[in-house]
Amino acid sequence: MNKVYYAEKGLYVGITAIICAFYFFAPTLFTFKSSLIEQNGEIENLKTFYTQVEDSRGSKSIKSELKFTLNSTQSIYILMKNIGQSRYYERFEKLEKQLKKSERATVWIKKNQKEDYKPIVFQIADRNGKILYDFEESKSHSKFGFRISIGLGIFGIGLYLRHRYMKKSSLQQRI
Repeated sequence: MNKVYYAEKGLYVGITAIICAFYFFAPTLFTFKSSLIEQNGEIENLKTFYTQVEDSRGSKSIKSELKFTLNSTQSIYILMKNIGQSRYYERFEKLEKQLKKSERATVWIKKNQKEDYKPIVFQIADRNGKILYDFEESKSHSKFGFRISIGLGIFGIGLYLRHRYMKKSSLQQRI
């Protein structure tokens, strides 16, 4: 077993994991309510979809998506969650019914995504202002991914540093 090889791979994996944490998860996780704008309008094309997805290891699971548009914007608003093997996701089904009943909605997105085709949805309210999809609920997905990526990054870099500096200190103790 070549420890140097695995230690160097640990460094690369660690750096990549930390970069991914800040590139993919941090922009959502570190978004504040003050940086959001409201999009209002009548709900159109509201539908919940279920799609079978396969990961790189061949494992299959189901992805649930709630998609809708507002008549006042050109954007498509999407909420997405991997629901494992279940063929039904009660949270999105309930949200779909609430939005159909309301007919109008307010969606909060980042100011800089106002013109984007698929902006990230941070909060949804019905016509009466009742919050249906909460700001904290939207950020909860990023919290988990960020923690895992940072943990993997620290582990990989730590593995490399431990191998590199433990080897030097053991040589110095022999002399």
